[in-house]
Amino acid sequence: MTELEKHIQVAEQKWLNQLYCFCQQQFAKKHIPSHDHTHHIRVWKYSKEILNAINLTCNITYSSVESCLIASLFHDIGLTINLGENHGNESRNICTQYFENHSLIQPENFEEILDAIEKHDDKNYKHGNNESDSVLSILCNADDLDAFGYIGVIRYTEIYLLRGVNIENLPKMVIENLNKRYLNFEKTYKNFNQLFTKHKSRYLETRSFFETLLKELS
Repeated sequence: MTELEKHIQVAEQKWLNQLYCFCQQQFAKKHIPSHDHTHHIRVWKYSKEILNAINLTCNITYSSVESCLIASLFHDIGLTINLGENHGNESRNICTQYFENHSLIQPENFEEILDAIEKHDDKNYKHGNNESDSVLSILCNADDLDAFGYIGVIRYTEIYLLRGVNIENLPKMVIENLNKRYLNFEKTYKNFNQLFTKHKSRYLETRSFFETLLKELS
């Protein structure tokens, strides 16, 4: 077992079950299948992919693994309160309250975790999240990877319709947002060839679907 695998195992034993159960409980109150607890566990899966890619060139610390896990399991919980794109602040507050209510010791870089949760859905990427090993960058890109592929078609369609987007405007808006996500992923992780090639293919699947839909609606 590699050092990174040990870090992941320890972090998951400490946090994964309790945070996943809490996330599931929160979304039991709000029907948003595209962004519920199953989305959060997929984001953690993609975070691990990114961490493994980075670890090939520099050693990932336990603190980074723990931070990414916590951020992954809290980042979209704010959607249960606010369906808008600025739900990150609500997610940050819920994470803070969770630690307070359960009298948990905060990780050493808890503020960085909270900032990543709050800023993860800025798809203009104004917060300098292009450092490949930062918590914010890993969370943003892991979240974006779950918008690629056929699961991305479902996720985009549901959340945009819930936000009141007209179906005629849907494909154009999705393509614009999707391209921003992809360009940020390319800028940050293009040098990680295996990771980049795999998810570029998934991005193209999603884009192709909405380009076809745009033609049909036109």
